[in-house]
Amino acid sequence: MRGIPFPKLIANFIATVERSGATILRADETSQRPLQLRILGPDNTTFCCIFLWTITPGGGGPAVRPANERRIQLTNVSQFPLRPGMRTIVGGWSDEFGVYAFWDPRRHRNFSSRSPSLQIRADVLEQATRDGIATFLRPSAEGREVVVAVDSPSLLWYIQNGEALHNTDTDTGAQLVHDLVSPAPESEQRIIESSGSENETIRRLELVETMRAFRESRFRPQVLQAYSYCCAVCGCALKLVDAAHIIPVSHPRSTDDIDNGIALCRLHHSAYDNGLLGIRSTHEIILNPSAISRLRDASLLNGLEEFRNALPRIIRVPASREAGPRPENLRTGLEARQWPKHLVV
Repeated sequence: MRGIPFPKLIANFIATVERSGATILRADETSQRPLQLRILGPDNTTFCCIFLWTITPGGGGPAVRPANERRIQLTNVSQFPLRPGMRTIVGGWSDEFGVYAFWDPRRHRNFSSRSPSLQIRADVLEQATRDGIATFLRPSAEGREVVVAVDSPSLLWYIQNGEALHNTDTDTGAQLVHDLVSPAPESEQRIIESSGSENETIRRLELVETMRAFRESRFRPQVLQAYSYCCAVCGCALKLVDAAHIIPVSHPRSTDDIDNGIALCRLHHSAYDNGLLGIRSTHEIILNPSAISRLRDASLLNGLEEFRNALPRIIRVPASREAGPRPENLRTGLEARQWPKHLVV
């Protein structure tokens, strides 16, 4: 398997991050490793120094290396800088599985100049395609290392929030990450209480909080990807699209499941949340006469006709039925926003 040129790798990396809602500022226009990027995400800004290669099967074939071994070959690099205020990212892209994997640069401050390689197992990459995330514990010259694999929708989350996963360097760490992808209600507390020491308790608590943030972060990229990053009402993209909760987050029946999400541009998201625009279980788009009456009383009706005339009859829905909005969620969403009962269908 031939490696993908770095300019193409980084172009795909940037496109993936920007589709998740971030803005990328490049320090320069170089096409060589490493590339310095400032990533402005919805929650914070991260300054990164990025080393990226293609993940390929182990060299020499099955007779020389394990058949399930995958690796990156560290070409044209002598060290990984570790600087305050900058996140150094060492990773690879697997065309075979469609996921990224990232190694811990703290474990590779010194290495041979003879094109060394960093390994991961194929089954770990495959698990990341199913769960969105997977970890792998491997030996390194500077202590045991946690390798983290993530799918494309989770890439921005890993860059800005996933560094803590590299600290889960215990024999049970990878299994705990797997258990916390979709935990039972009592699982988090059980994982913390089963710690063997105070230090392990602290680490497990950090892992539980990190994985809880990971689960919450999945909602936005999954919804946007399902709707091809376009507004379900007007079809606008332009990085002006949000993942809206159909049942509001404050409602006890709200979830972060993809079928409780809908992609809406900033205009239609605001109109949806404030009860001016509604979506019935039949996917029909309607306007709320009660909301229009309140706008009239406040002398805020300017633009209503243009807004109304630009609306289609029904929303666009994802090609996958499982990713589309559940009818009962659409009905509950209208009820939660106090729509007149005769309009809730």
